[in-house]
Formats: sequence, structure tokens, C-alpha cells
Amino acid sequence: MSGGNPNQPPGYPQQPQGYPQQQPNQYPPQQGYPPQQGGYPPQGYQQPYGQPGGPGGFVPGQWAPPPMLPAECFGGFWIRLVALIIDALVLAIPNTIIRAAIFVGMGVQGPMFQFNVGGSTQMDPKFMLASNLTSGLQLLLGWGYFAFLTSSKGGSLGKLALGLRVVDENGMHVSFARASGRYFAKLISAIICLIGYIMAGFQGQKRALHDLIGGTYVVRKEFVNPNQPR
Repeated sequence: MSGGNPNQPPGYPQQPQGYPQQQPNQYPPQQGYPPQQGGYPPQGYQQPYGQPGGPGGFVPGQWAPPPMLPAECFGGFWIRLVALIIDALVLAIPNTIIRAAIFVGMGVQGPMFQFNVGGSTQMDPKFMLASNLTSGLQLLLGWGYFAFLTSSKGGSLGKLALGLRVVDENGMHVSFARASGRYFAKLISAIICLIGYIMAGFQGQKRALHDLIGGTYVVRKEFVNPNQPR
């Protein structure tokens, strides 16, 4: 039969005469192939290091999932400490206003900023109530501050000022729920003699205890997933 292949068995569908013969490596282009340079890697993709320019090799400046990044891409202990100090200064003014408003509003007598008073059995109950109420409102303020900015901007004002971002395992900004969990996990990092914070200086990926609990990473802003909306 004209246009047939003599190597094909009888009855095998034959290409019509005049139909262009496909040659090896000349298949029609497929959507999404070949991968575009700089594109987002497929789900489950791992990008190891040590093979610059090779398949899946790391080239400085290119994005890689945070679990695969080297230590120098993360925010270390000291720069995170400076960011924390900046945040403490930012929150100092509203925290002072909250405490003053509660103490004056409740008519509490005595030192407004006295946190520990000897002989707790003789402490004024009104003072204790005002202190507890102040601590609760300040905790809520800190939650709103850190959770909102971390989920919407990638970090608190201190981290933003120093070029740090809080991301998940895919290099994306975390949700408000995860940012909230990370904030309250900081209480655990603090109550164990700040060991949870100090861990960031020794852990390989510079993660504090609250990062391990929340499944987050603190990276330099250059290593945020490029698909993250700004």
C-alpha cells in the first residue's frame, strides 16, 4: 500500500499518503515543555546543591526551597536579636499607653510600673487585677502586631527593616493562623530561660524553637519564593 511501512504487520493503521513523517526529536511542542528558566519547580521538586547549571543544580541568586538552602541564606541569631529589639521599641509606646490607661482608669494607687512587689500576700488586689489585665491586653497587641505583619508582609517591622522574611517550607509567606501559632510558640521559647531563642544561633538552618514548632524559616528576602505576591 502506498505510504505504508513494510515493517508494520498487515492491518496496522497506515499514515495517509502525503502526511509528514515525524522524525525522532521532532515531536510537536507540548504545553509547559521545555521548562522555562526561572519557572516555579513542580510539586515535590528537590533542588540539591553542588551542581551549578546542571539539572536541579543550585546557582546563587536562583530560588530553592528553604529546606535546601545553605546556612548563609537564613537570618542568624544576632540579626534576629536586633530585629526583636526594634520590635520591642515599636511596641513600647502602645504598651505604655495601655498600662497607663488601665491603672489610671481603675484608680490604682502605687507605682504604675512595679511588676514585682515583695510580700505578694499583702499586694493590693486592685493592683494585681490591673497588672493582669494589662498583661493580657499587651499579649493580644503583640499577637495582632506579629501575626498580621508576618502573614501580610512576611515579617514584623524589625525583620522588614533588616531584610528578613518568615516563610514556610515552600518559601511563601505564612498564613495568619500559622503566624499566630508561631507567635504563641514564642512563649515556650521564652519561658525555658530563652533557650528557644538561643537555639537559632546553633541550629543548622538558624531556626528557633518557635520556628520548629510553627514549621517556619527566617530567610533573607532574596530567598523568598519568586511567586510570592508582593
